[in-house]
Amino acid sequence: MKNVLKESLKQGKPVFGTMITTGCVDIAEVISYTGVDFIMIDCEHGSIGIETAGRMTSLIKNINVTPFIRVAINEMSPVQSSLNTGIHGIMIPNVNTKEDAMKAVGFCKYPPVGNRGVGPNRAVLYGTGADEFSDYYSTANDEILVIAQIEHHVAVKNIDDILSVQGIDIAFIGQRDLCMSMGIPGQINHPDIEKSCLEVIESCKKHNVIPGIVTKHGSIEKHLNMGFKFLQCGTDSLFLYNGLNEVVNEFKSY
Repeated sequence: MKNVLKESLKQGKPVFGTMITTGCVDIAEVISYTGVDFIMIDCEHGSIGIETAGRMTSLIKNINVTPFIRVAINEMSPVQSSLNTGIHGIMIPNVNTKEDAMKAVGFCKYPPVGNRGVGPNRAVLYGTGADEFSDYYSTANDEILVIAQIEHHVAVKNIDDILSVQGIDIAFIGQRDLCMSMGIPGQINHPDIEKSCLEVIESCKKHNVIPGIVTKHGSIEKHLNMGFKFLQCGTDSLFLYNGLNEVVNEFKSY
């Protein structure tokens, strides 16, 4: 396998994508044609099961967009099932300690680096041996992006230890959960949140890890200037609601 997005990040290029939370494969297809670099399939807070996530992954890849999955928990079963869909990266929530980071990497890598199991799954076209999939086992450890969510003040405190774990590719800040853990719910622009973001960015520079964040319209330039390279904006449901709501409000104004 070849992870084009990972190669772009290695070259210092920023990447931009969005998250899909609904279980509609058709919406995933539409989003794939918008020009985004990646789509994050949300199996943590979204309503997407692993079977649907697998179909989305195949479709997204065929349109030359990079598919990721966010799992619900840092455990072997959901991580391995998600990787078996053929995704090019996985986001793991609540990575708060070095031990959490080591577990995450171990679940994502085949031996001898980790303990991911080998099986006839979608990532290898169910073991058919087709040429396009024949190099998967030898390349997956290097190509799959491991994304650690930094979403608690404890994670910020431990950020140097977390990012010292070889195999963590991206440290992704979840501002809203970080706000909650700091007792300032919803205040994503609070000075303490910005301070925490800068601490994570500095640690990323030290450990050669990519910093990532949730962004929005009007904040992209700020986040790029801060040094974030992996930017995720909005969700399918949010864009659908906002787009129609704007037109509805216009109609109701007459």
